[in-house]
Amino acid sequence: MQPQALNFRLCFFMAFLFLGLGVQLPFLPLWLADRGLSTGEIAAVLSGQILIRAFGAPLGTFLADRHNRPVPLVRLLPLLCAASYLVLSFMQGFEAIFLVAVLAAVFLSPVGPIAENFAMVESAKAGLDYGRQRLWASVSFIVGTLLSGFALEVMATSTAVLLIAVSYAALGLAGFVLPDVKPQKTAGQKIVHARPGDVLRLFGSRVFVIFLIAVSIAQASHAMLYGFGSLHWEQLGISKGMIGILWGIGVCAEVVFFFFSGRLIPRFAPILLILIGCLLGVLRWTATAFDPALWLLAPLQTLHAATFALTHFGTLHFLMQNVPVALRNSAQGLYTACSAGLFLMLATVAAGPLFDAFAGRAYLAMAAMSLIASGLAFAVMRLSPRAPVAGDASGSPQN
Repeated sequence: MQPQALNFRLCFFMAFLFLGLGVQLPFLPLWLADRGLSTGEIAAVLSGQILIRAFGAPLGTFLADRHNRPVPLVRLLPLLCAASYLVLSFMQGFEAIFLVAVLAAVFLSPVGPIAENFAMVESAKAGLDYGRQRLWASVSFIVGTLLSGFALEVMATSTAVLLIAVSYAALGLAGFVLPDVKPQKTAGQKIVHARPGDVLRLFGSRVFVIFLIAVSIAQASHAMLYGFGSLHWEQLGISKGMIGILWGIGVCAEVVFFFFSGRLIPRFAPILLILIGCLLGVLRWTATAFDPALWLLAPLQTLHAATFALTHFGTLHFLMQNVPVALRNSAQGLYTACSAGLFLMLATVAAGPLFDAFAGRAYLAMAAMSLIASGLAFAVMRLSPRAPVAGDASGSPQN
């Protein structure tokens, strides 16, 4: 396939990747409340969806490595997720809603890491700029949020889950534009199929373990913002419209970053990018903790391009350079499971009481997390400043 055609297909698919998430994050809680769930029950459903990523993401990404066929999964799993949300629209009562919502999260959790790894690998083969493709995923989040917001102005809140289902169905159908690259045997080489033991041996690398903890803490430091940022801003007297603009500034900064990100690799080592993102996290959360005026809060939101996007970009490239080909999907699944699953859930659970006790000063805990992540990233840089983690005959990295 010609590089231009591949680039178009990857951009098209990415333009649907976070469409459903843009609907789900702001409006699933409203649907749950419309179904009569209490605040505690809503929190339980959302926490359950976060926690299940710790199991669903590694399982799905391992299957992609095991069979060396990622594209069928990025077609099937979003469709199963869409079907789950369709079933959810008929559910009543906390127990039934909880089970179906968690099932939907199981199907969805591996899709992002599998899709991003596929896009990075195929882009590298064709000499394409992955960042120019990834920015469309961020755009899709904005589109999903805006379109669903306008739709729910005229539609009942009870239809929010149907909008989520349609968005994920669109993602699954968009997956059919991707080329289903089948593993090819070459002279003197055999196709490697990942085994569970190979994935577990990733944890035998000290560099990999410290790296995984560092980036997971860095991403989980967003817990206060994701969970209580809007509520805090509203308490400061900021209007709902301006709150929406502040969120938009962060995502737009992310899009701009990905547009220019191709200039960073290979000029800078991925772990250095991660370290910079963590250090800017210390700055961002410390400044936010002191309730800055709106004229300062808006530029602080642009640091999302560093605290999230730069760290995430560095993480993906670190995995590309340091993990054997046969385990890259699994490694990304572990990253998702820890950063967007286990660590984020723990940080969110802690952020609630901290916010109740200290209001905006609770962001200082997020600054402390970023500082810890910075120290761990620096340790990785000292342990493995240049050379990637080498793979042995089993496909597992060695320190």
